[in-house]
Amino acid sequence: MDEVPTQSSSTPDSVPATLVTKSAEEAGQEWVQFSTYLHRNTYLRLKQAEYWEPGFVARQQIEQVVSALLDSLEGANRPLPEDQLQKLLQKNKKLKP
Repeated sequence: MDEVPTQSSSTPDSVPATLVTKSAEEAGQEWVQFSTYLHRNTYLRLKQAEYWEPGFVARQQIEQVVSALLDSLEGANRPLPEDQLQKLLQKNKKLKP
């Protein structure tokens, strides 16, 4: 798949804080690297699509499909209980700001 660009954690002093701080709408919209398994032929088809289809970016297509699936699941749209959320936030580096 394609690589996720990383940003430097240091911010130059000349950049205003308003440009560095993300709005509430942007929070949660950054890309997080996530690994899963696919059948070998599915992975090959993804690579073929990336090569032959102009503008096809596997990461974006997977995001759209998974988001559509999750939108249809009631449980995916219910917040976690507070204790479970806190446990997840403490253990999972991907969810830290």
